[in-house]
Amino acid sequence: MRPRVLLLWLWLGLLLCGSPASAAAPAADDDEAELRIDLITIGPGDPLLTRAGHTALLVTEHHADGRVLETVYNYGDTDFGDPWIPVRFLFARLQFFASVTGDLYDTTMLYGRYQDRDMIRQPLALTQPQARALAAMLERDVDPASREYDYHYLEQTCSTKVRDRLDEVTGGELRRQLAELDPWTVRDYQQLTFDGDPLTALLGDVLFGRLHDRPITKYYALLWPQRVSEYLSQVMVPDPTGAGGLVPLAGEPVVLAERGGPPRTQHRNPITWWFAPLLLGWALAGAAWLARSGRERPRLAALWLTSWSLPSGLLGLVILVLQLTSTVPELRSNELIVTLPATDLVLVVVAIRWWRKGVSIPRWLERYAGLRLGVGAIAVAGRAVGVLVQQPWVIPAASLGCSLGLWWLARRWRRE
Repeated sequence: MRPRVLLLWLWLGLLLCGSPASAAAPAADDDEAELRIDLITIGPGDPLLTRAGHTALLVTEHHADGRVLETVYNYGDTDFGDPWIPVRFLFARLQFFASVTGDLYDTTMLYGRYQDRDMIRQPLALTQPQARALAAMLERDVDPASREYDYHYLEQTCSTKVRDRLDEVTGGELRRQLAELDPWTVRDYQQLTFDGDPLTALLGDVLFGRLHDRPITKYYALLWPQRVSEYLSQVMVPDPTGAGGLVPLAGEPVVLAERGGPPRTQHRNPITWWFAPLLLGWALAGAAWLARSGRERPRLAALWLTSWSLPSGLLGLVILVLQLTSTVPELRSNELIVTLPATDLVLVVVAIRWWRKGVSIPRWLERYAGLRLGVGAIAVAGRAVGVLVQQPWVIPAASLGCSLGLWWLARRWRRE
């Protein structure tokens, strides 16, 4: 499991950032040039670390002498060769920085051709003063003295940096007009990112805590690059041409590159909603069968107990370690700490003893099963009344089924 967990952390450290891009010199400063700024949206790629997509800004300078200079600004760079990226993420010490990826051709070749990703551009309806203010911000942001920022995979990413800069130059229009609740939560976006990778999706549902399930606004949802493209088209601003009326901030999309096949992410990964009910059925059906066969099959009983107590205990141990050591709130606030207890690893020792010496039920095992059942019932009830909110709710329900099966067997076999 460890490589998958590290891969998950690595994905977290790179969520919504795409891939490293080559650098080019920023465009020269010329107050007489007419500026146009486009939003560049890059779709998901095949590697797990590119599944969320990417966002950049294109600044085009139209000079009076006919020269046209293009510069693409990108907030998603870091030292991708650093082997300590997962650890830096865990302790909120991950540094990203803004950079220039070159002109539009360079950027399209990098992401569209070499990484086989969809790319679109959308003109932004900014006045010349707004465009100049934004271009100046971008120039400051790529300055080596100030380009680094503390990365957070939800609060400070390539997309949120673009969002915040646009909100600033429009006088807060994004935040005002996108204040309504988004139909999705962070959990939904997380599951979409893991489409096609079931084990990582399952780990994500277990390790990301309750903060992934709180309601978010459409403004907050702009952390997702595809939502940036979609929702900026819903923000209405005064027509910068002076024709009067309101126009969408992000104009009609123009395709720059198309992926050679179906989209890499299409649906939220449902693996947890399939796996947890199967585990619940296995726990209860296995307990019922073992209860009828008595203690005559100790090795089957050992396999049954190990099949759910080992993964539960290991995952519970990881959750506990994250709560004690991580400085990332989304990893610390995990309600599953009570339904996936690390103490389940003790049950593996019991299973080994059953395998070697036959089934025996010490008094403490019956009490442990009863305590686990009670805590699990409280957790499920808490979700039913809305006190606990972490999804998917089928995980604590499956854990409750395991508790019920163990408690039932322990009571029955102790009385035989």
